[in-house]
Amino acid sequence: MNIAINKTTWYDSKMWGSLLLLVYTLLAMLPLALAYSLNPVSGQPLLQAIGKGAGLLGFSLLMLQFTLGARFHWIDQPYGLDQVMIFHKGMGIFAGALILLHPVLLALSHGSWSLFVNTSWPINFGKAALLLLVLTIVLALFFKKIHMDYNTWRFIHKGVILVIILGFVHSFIVGDDIQNTGMRAYWIALFTIGILIFLFRNVYVPLFGRQRVQVSSVSRESHDTWTLAFESKNGNALPQHRPGQFWFLKLIRPGRSSEQHPFTISSSPIGEPPMTCTIKESGNFTETIGKTQIGDQARIEGPFGRFSLVNYPAKSFLFIAGGVGITPIISMLRYLHDTGDTRPAVLIYGNKKEEDILFRDELSDMPEHLKVVHVLSEPDSNWQGPKGHIATDLIRQETENLLEKADVFLCGPPVMMDKMIETLKELGVAGRHIHYERFSI
Repeated sequence: MNIAINKTTWYDSKMWGSLLLLVYTLLAMLPLALAYSLNPVSGQPLLQAIGKGAGLLGFSLLMLQFTLGARFHWIDQPYGLDQVMIFHKGMGIFAGALILLHPVLLALSHGSWSLFVNTSWPINFGKAALLLLVLTIVLALFFKKIHMDYNTWRFIHKGVILVIILGFVHSFIVGDDIQNTGMRAYWIALFTIGILIFLFRNVYVPLFGRQRVQVSSVSRESHDTWTLAFESKNGNALPQHRPGQFWFLKLIRPGRSSEQHPFTISSSPIGEPPMTCTIKESGNFTETIGKTQIGDQARIEGPFGRFSLVNYPAKSFLFIAGGVGITPIISMLRYLHDTGDTRPAVLIYGNKKEEDILFRDELSDMPEHLKVVHVLSEPDSNWQGPKGHIATDLIRQETENLLEKADVFLCGPPVMMDKMIETLKELGVAGRHIHYERFSI
């Protein structure tokens, strides 16, 4: 079999990604340009002009946050959803800082803090929006550290729509730089688009935008890891994925909580069964994954991600995996096998114990040009392979001349990935040839 997945689309290119960034910047800055072209700052105190500008730019960025968080493929694909969400988080903090500066600079420019005790309802709307925004940002930064339930945080995070509504009303009534016709039209358009995207993401997608599937098989991969296979419930074809991509999966199981989580698609896009997820028991939701039954219902959304070998014209491959981080890599290895691809590849796979190794029989049956090396950090006395952690000498020894022309695909615990990136660069691998994704909730 020599079937290949379509490698590129019009929204995969770097040029498209650069154009998106330019459009984003223009949309964010346009309120400043409109406001100051129609209401010149000459004659205004400097702090007042800066304060108004901070409010305009901050609120404009805040309304654009809905677009960044909507999981539109044409936005995510040039960068990868993980990078878009990192940018989304950074822009949220930046927007919050600008909006916080807005009243402070206006107060300083007037030499009075009276606006903080102003009781007019439009000003109070602005105060409420600011307090809700600060709360949302603080919880986004620290909800894991205070052990807040993810679904509780997610519900609160969606409350940013109240910030948008309150802030829009406040700015529309109070802001003297939004009183001209052109500025008001743009402000209304930006607000309306933001609200529509919010409704699309939080109403349409949950009701109609996720494909209905059901579990077709459940198999045990190790003492704490399971593979679930899925088939379409309504007869529609399952979405085409690239090897290494992930989707958002929501299992609907009687008597158990239903939460949406990102999981790697561990199957080859052209193999059988068509779509599987391999999931480790590691949290409140996944600790019961082994109790999933054939016929259980699920909803899927995706696929997402750029962590796929089809996106890069590599001459050879080095795969480095740790623990359950093997799941996107096994998808890529299966794809290489299914397409008859004979490019040389090495997999270095680290685990604690021998019983933790996933897909061991399958990995032992790979063709000769796909070399597999297992490394155990806590082996028993019978283990004959490499011991300890994946280190510079081991990589150099096992890759020989392959590394010089290889693209490296790395997936594992964050600490391991940071160490491996540093090690690979020490070995002379250019950053553009090191591929990984960091997707965490």
